[in-house]
Amino acid sequence: MDEAPVTKENLTRLTGNAKSKQGSHSTVSLSERTAGTMHTLVINSMISVSGEPPRLPQDKRKSPLSVATTSINFRGFVKKSGPLFAIQDAIESTFMWDDWLWTCVCMAAYAIVMLHPRLLFCVAPATMVIILCNTYFVRYPLTQAAAEASPGDALRASFPNKVLEQEPPCPPLEARPVREGELKFFVHLREVQNMMRLIIDSYDAIAPLVKHVNWSDIPSTLRLLQLSIFATVAMFFIGPLLPLHWMIVLGGEALFIAHHPWVKPTVDGIVAHMSSGKRARQRTLRQRQLKQRIMDVLVEDSLPEYVWQRGWRDMEVFENQRYERTSVYSDNAWSGLALYDEERRPWTRGSDGWSGSDTTEGASPLVSENKDFALDEGWEWIPSDGWRIDFGGRWSTVGVDANGFVFTDNSWQNPAPYAYGLDKNAPVEPSKLLDDDPGSEDDDEGHMDALNLDTLPPRHLAATRRRRWLRRAVRVIEKSNA
Repeated sequence: MDEAPVTKENLTRLTGNAKSKQGSHSTVSLSERTAGTMHTLVINSMISVSGEPPRLPQDKRKSPLSVATTSINFRGFVKKSGPLFAIQDAIESTFMWDDWLWTCVCMAAYAIVMLHPRLLFCVAPATMVIILCNTYFVRYPLTQAAAEASPGDALRASFPNKVLEQEPPCPPLEARPVREGELKFFVHLREVQNMMRLIIDSYDAIAPLVKHVNWSDIPSTLRLLQLSIFATVAMFFIGPLLPLHWMIVLGGEALFIAHHPWVKPTVDGIVAHMSSGKRARQRTLRQRQLKQRIMDVLVEDSLPEYVWQRGWRDMEVFENQRYERTSVYSDNAWSGLALYDEERRPWTRGSDGWSGSDTTEGASPLVSENKDFALDEGWEWIPSDGWRIDFGGRWSTVGVDANGFVFTDNSWQNPAPYAYGLDKNAPVEPSKLLDDDPGSEDDDEGHMDALNLDTLPPRHLAATRRRRWLRRAVRVIEKSNA
């Protein structure tokens, strides 16, 4: 019987029938009500899909949505997707060095073809030769004696007189879809499951990057547009000078080498060695300050023209927090509400928590919870510019961490850019990061083997932290009395 097309009227009628069945609680069993509910959900989903406007002109040439068609197509895809997954496994096996000899052959062939692009015309017939050779040895397998012989003897044994006129010892390799219930069917089903997971992971990896191109973050997208225009103009002149063949060869070979099983442990070891010690923290501090400076220059370039004409300056406030021993390694343990009554407030104008701003004499040291405070006469906030964290940390002699914080002990002394005593991967005691003695490069005074906050001296425990926030203020134009 022909299947009725999925239209909004038919789906609405089916939905009404399903709802009427659900209403008769006295005569319908629980299983039937559950089936009716699921049927209603499917019908409502189909109504939503059928009610959507066509997104592409090709939509009129596509089959309408049907649960039965979806089920049939899915079963057929699972049965006949073996060649697709075989190619996928072969590519993955080549890049993951499962057979190092075959991977080396592929690397050599790739380099030769890319250095001589005319050989690309040989790829298709060479691929056909490989396929025919493989199917031949399935049809005419080598004997044990021929397999152990030299390549020349094996080749002569494979083609005896009138071998193609004789009855082949094995049936040919045929394209046969697997049947439901076979082992290969479940293998294909597993591969479909993993392929769906791969698509999901790829989408999750790409989705966070969309905000940089859809103008949701206007400054970021504007910088990307400026960089793209600059790169386009630069590559117009630099592109003809680049060795294209060698770049393609080296890029492809690097892709093979990057998946070698020895590369990742080696790179992890080098990175771990370079990221440990005082010199590594100094290098990280300089890189963070350089990155912050570049970002500031890009943002300053986008400021309105009147800001540059009047003149502007950065106003600063400091966020102060104290550590509560509630949940170790949890950032929620740091809070401005944990500060003592006799010490600094959660938001202050000065870095020491008491004095006013270094750029404003006589300023109040206290700031409201939203970081706003009254500016001096003759200054006003820039409406398009908000508060930002100082990730460069030039105000600190020891630098800041990735979130802009400087950690100190219970008395706001012994600063360090890491939570010493709380992070087991950090040095127990703050090191002198500005020490230029080459012999003390890796002298971190030991690391914590086990976290025991109660036995640590106060100077070995980071109990407080602070970071700086900045916002630009512009001069006010004095109105003339004329």
